[in-house]
Amino acid sequence: MHAPNRPLRKGVRSIVDSLRLKFLGFGEETTESCRVFQTLTTLLLKSYFLLTAFVLKSFARARSIIFVEDKHINDAQNSLTLRQENTGCFQSNGSFFNNALKGGVDDQSALSTYITISLLEVPLPPTHPVVQNALLCLEKATEAKEIHIYLRALLAYAFALAGKEEKRQEMLDSLLKVADGSIHWERPGKQKQRSDFLFYFRAPSAVVEMTSYGLLAFLTKKPSPSQEELMTATAIVKWLPKQQNSNGGYSSTQDTVVALQALSQYSRLTYSKDGINARVTLSSGDVVLTQFHVDSNNSLLLQCQDLPQVPGAEHPQIMAFPFQTALKYNVPLRQEDAPFRLDVHTVPETCTGNKAHVTFDIAMSVSYTGQRLVSNMAIVKINMLSGYIPEKSSIKQLEKQGQIQKSEVNINHVLLYLDEVRNTSQTFSFTVEQETPVRGLKPALVKVYDYYETDEFATVEYTAPCSTGKA
Repeated sequence: MHAPNRPLRKGVRSIVDSLRLKFLGFGEETTESCRVFQTLTTLLLKSYFLLTAFVLKSFARARSIIFVEDKHINDAQNSLTLRQENTGCFQSNGSFFNNALKGGVDDQSALSTYITISLLEVPLPPTHPVVQNALLCLEKATEAKEIHIYLRALLAYAFALAGKEEKRQEMLDSLLKVADGSIHWERPGKQKQRSDFLFYFRAPSAVVEMTSYGLLAFLTKKPSPSQEELMTATAIVKWLPKQQNSNGGYSSTQDTVVALQALSQYSRLTYSKDGINARVTLSSGDVVLTQFHVDSNNSLLLQCQDLPQVPGAEHPQIMAFPFQTALKYNVPLRQEDAPFRLDVHTVPETCTGNKAHVTFDIAMSVSYTGQRLVSNMAIVKINMLSGYIPEKSSIKQLEKQGQIQKSEVNINHVLLYLDEVRNTSQTFSFTVEQETPVRGLKPALVKVYDYYETDEFATVEYTAPCSTGKA
């Protein structure tokens, strides 16, 4: 095997550091990726076993590219197996990130299936006692009268990894029956997206995730998938990239990792070293503006070329090579039946006192009014008024007090992460300061939205206490 190149190691290290920060709760990012599990036992394993399994499978795959101590992976693996019951199932601790999946999903069955997948991907052999017992739990789950689509997709992939072809095929057949000719699977009860917008709605996180597991199940077969299975997989693969955002990811870390894993698996199975030889030509009339050549030597290389001017009516002539473009623009979203209640005001609300024009608090109150008991993880995005910046210490104080789980301070907005939003109001505030006087100050937008179901949101505008049009 060739040694991995430096850019690849750097990229994986970046992902590892990101996972560590997201799921292990480390304060300051470091470059010592070999110590990724240094506080796992005392920190992570007391929390969600779903998280533990997720990080375990991710780092087990990453260690072929960067150094991760076996001891830390073994500690995580052993801690998971200690939660196994006599039935082979794993004790449920915590809950799904995306509780939209909880309707009809047996927490213990889904958690047990997810952990089994992680152990098989480490990889532990199907003959390992822990895996053998876990498979008994999974086989029992298939006997249920009603099986949620998400669980079927998980089970199909788990049985595929374990080499249990009969059970794999049983789950795939049931998935195809539910799909009814489509190329993806949707969560039962989820309302259809409104189609009266100018832009394309991406599928919710849960849909991307369960579809990706279905794709993995079709692709995971020894010695290799049949031609018919590859044809079905190809149809799914055509759908998945349409759900990506302009940065190449999806709605969340969870669905992004599974989708990219499935797409990578498909690429590995269908890749032909001698099959890539394409040319992309961008022209304006008879004038060739630029031309790209893609072959097996540069297929992973991002090629860019600045155009002399923005083309007016050019039509790219594409020859045998798919490409993707990203167009970004702003349109006001129509807010109908918002599942969140959001109230925002400033303190002070009017231009009173000597300092109201240079510093004030933004106070927010948010509650969940949707159909579930609580929301998923939610994000409150507060756009800054022109000329104002947030006072970072006041935001950090919200984290210290446990009012929010995490915050991100950017140039022109602040993101506040809430573990969940209930039907009772949660209130919090932070301070902003005027950095540059701006004349004719316009209102700014505050938005709360579901981390996994981004079409569930509420928006409110606010303005400065002294926004009288005078700098």
